[in-house]
Amino acid sequence: MERMPESQVLLDIAAEDDEFAQAMDRAFRKVSRQINVPGFRKGHAPRFIIEQMYGREVFLSEAQQDLMDNLYRKALQQEELVPVGTPDVELVDMEPLNFKVTVSVYPTIDPGNYQDVRVEPKDAAIEDNAVDEVLARIQKMQSPWADPAEPRKPKEGDQVTIDLTVKEGDEEFEQPVEDAVFILGESNLFDQLRTEIEKLDVGETATVDVAFAEDDDDVSERVRGKTLTYTITLKGLKERDLLPLDDELAQTVNESSLDDLKKEIETDLHRAKTNETRNEVVNEIINTMAEGAAIELPGPMIDDVVNEDYNNFRMRLAQQGQSIEEYFRLTDKSEEDIKEEMRESSARRLRNSLLLREIANREGIEVSDNEIDAEVESLVTAAPNVDQARQMYGENSYIRGMLRNDLFDRRLTDRLIEIATEGKGAVINGWTEEETSAEAEGEESEPKAKKASGAKKKTTKAKQEEADTEETAPVVAAETESSAEA
Repeated sequence: MERMPESQVLLDIAAEDDEFAQAMDRAFRKVSRQINVPGFRKGHAPRFIIEQMYGREVFLSEAQQDLMDNLYRKALQQEELVPVGTPDVELVDMEPLNFKVTVSVYPTIDPGNYQDVRVEPKDAAIEDNAVDEVLARIQKMQSPWADPAEPRKPKEGDQVTIDLTVKEGDEEFEQPVEDAVFILGESNLFDQLRTEIEKLDVGETATVDVAFAEDDDDVSERVRGKTLTYTITLKGLKERDLLPLDDELAQTVNESSLDDLKKEIETDLHRAKTNETRNEVVNEIINTMAEGAAIELPGPMIDDVVNEDYNNFRMRLAQQGQSIEEYFRLTDKSEEDIKEEMRESSARRLRNSLLLREIANREGIEVSDNEIDAEVESLVTAAPNVDQARQMYGENSYIRGMLRNDLFDRRLTDRLIEIATEGKGAVINGWTEEETSAEAEGEESEPKAKKASGAKKKTTKAKQEEADTEETAPVVAAETESSAEA
């Protein structure tokens, strides 16, 4: 065996004389049952007669295939190799049999001095004005739109209704759009369009040329390098009639008082900030450990991950109502282009995954069936219908697998944090379950400067996001972060 770059090995395999002879005997017995020889029943003709009639090669090919498969398996077992992908076989000699196999194998993983990695905990406190900012967004979301008291031009925060045409020269570039609704300063309008809209009175029309640079990553590839002519007609203008921040507004959100809503928002923000901060620390630990590790990824393993990521990308597009063919057309990219763009991040994710698996083995991280049983029991006892939940969770291998993975990940990340922070933990000023319990019992909670977390109900973060969602017309807005990544 010779080790090669990118976790490939070259196996030089030769059959011993007796192995080759035995393979020829097996080949004769198999082939003779398939050949008609006058004067003999199938399988009973002497070997030398068959060789005279059909040539020795009739056995040789069968013996070679049988022996090559057998010796290749033995070589993998002898060298303790796990093949990845399809091997490349080169026949050196037919008799006695000698052949070479080049194959990618599961990589040898050297995690390096991962136990020497050190990171500092991060602060999970939220800003003093964080709750007020969320309340302001909720207030805007719940407040109705109304006509301005006096006719005026649009300004920041107004809702405008427009008709829009887009041309490239004299040719129509997009289908005309009617009654498109935008919120100035919140919808993703191009700056040039927003500037023109703010000059108009209701009923007026403006035309503006927008030139897009060839290297502008903030816009669709379709418009890069083009100059498009936009014709905008302002058809409607409304402003928010802000409701007062009081108990009545809070009750429309979550049927509670304003003080209760503030506490809920604060808890949500604190929980989310704590989770986000912990994840940042864990990622920093993993990336730092990966820098000191030695792993040569085999190409076929990377290919598998890239294909998986590409299929996930296709599914996300489908969930958004877009086909991969449409994406190809809009971005002028092919499947190969997208996979090549994914390859670096896919390889990095694979590398980190293999590293974490090796560290878990060295640290003795494992999850027993009894522990999964305990996790299932906790789910069952917390369910409204215990009998139904026990039937659903008890023997469900998919759910048990998810629970096993979740518990394994928690133990591994806890151990990584323990190593890298020397037991100090990933965050300071983080949210805890006890904190919420104390507030529910009426105990005095910590100041806002020491809080942080995520939206658990639609009353806070989810409803804020709904408030930011408005109808948008094609080719009038810079790409969002998600679409740019896609």
